[in-house]
Amino acid sequence: MDLSNSAINKIGDVVRRGCDADDYKAAVKTLNSWRELHGPLLDEYYDKCVKVAKSVGENIIVAQRLKRLPTIVGKLNRFSDMRLSSMQDIAGVRIIVDDMQQLKMVEKKIRRWNNRVKIRDYIKNPKQSGYRCKHFIFKKNGMLVEIQLRTGLQHLWATAVETTDIFRGSSLKEKDDKTCWHDFFCQVSSIFAIVEETELMANYRNLSLNKICEQLEINMSKNRIDSLITSYALTEAIVTNEKVKGAYYAVITLDFKEKKAMVIGYKESEYHLAFEEYQRQEQRNTKSKQSVLIAVNQVRKIQEAYPNYFMSLRTFMNVISFILAKNRRKV
Repeated sequence: MDLSNSAINKIGDVVRRGCDADDYKAAVKTLNSWRELHGPLLDEYYDKCVKVAKSVGENIIVAQRLKRLPTIVGKLNRFSDMRLSSMQDIAGVRIIVDDMQQLKMVEKKIRRWNNRVKIRDYIKNPKQSGYRCKHFIFKKNGMLVEIQLRTGLQHLWATAVETTDIFRGSSLKEKDDKTCWHDFFCQVSSIFAIVEETELMANYRNLSLNKICEQLEINMSKNRIDSLITSYALTEAIVTNEKVKGAYYAVITLDFKEKKAMVIGYKESEYHLAFEEYQRQEQRNTKSKQSVLIAVNQVRKIQEAYPNYFMSLRTFMNVISFILAKNRRKV
């Protein structure tokens, strides 16, 4: 397949607009073929990353994935000025290291590679959402591949955001939504940055660890974030639950008091039934209960894309609890 950037961008525009059915179908078919062409490039950089990882430490995790078609279309729709030809992460590799020392060693080696076109340092300059990671963009044979390099703490944070977004139907990593959840993840990101001795977000740079921990505890208590995330931590059990095996949607009623969940699964064609059940459960909910309607396949996507390092919200909350308890002892 030999496509110019303008031809690729036209395909992206057709898919974004979702116009004439025949045109859309043809565009999706071409987009899929072009996406699959990234496979050999992805394999090449995955192998390079594995080699670097082995040279630095035994516990470093490397995983690869081709961006899924729905995710590509979603990104085109979220960013109106996005050009398909310049989408940098259709082919992606993630490297998870133990700490900042290992990260710097891996980065030093990656910087020596040819064909690099860009580095985005979200550790030195965290996003407004609190996202911290290093992105290396390489270009070869007209295609781009993105390598994400992050520590275990940075990965715990990012995975927790993705999982929380699924339950809330939000996009915390991409948008500044001005909610208690935005504040929560910014506060945790800042605490993790202090632990790793890296740059904090601009709004938190003049605050001490003790002050940020204090803000975090107030936020968690006031908005029941601890209880909500503890319930969201049932994600893994939900995915494997017999009641939702083969289901596309699930209505989950979370009981904060009893710390358990009731799950009802529905097929893809039964969205209206799922929504009706969701409304019924909402009307019955008390202060100690909350119902959510999720697409189970979205939960599975995190595990399917990166099965060898899916980290649960339980681990995330345990780390936060440990840091908060340690800070209290010092005060």
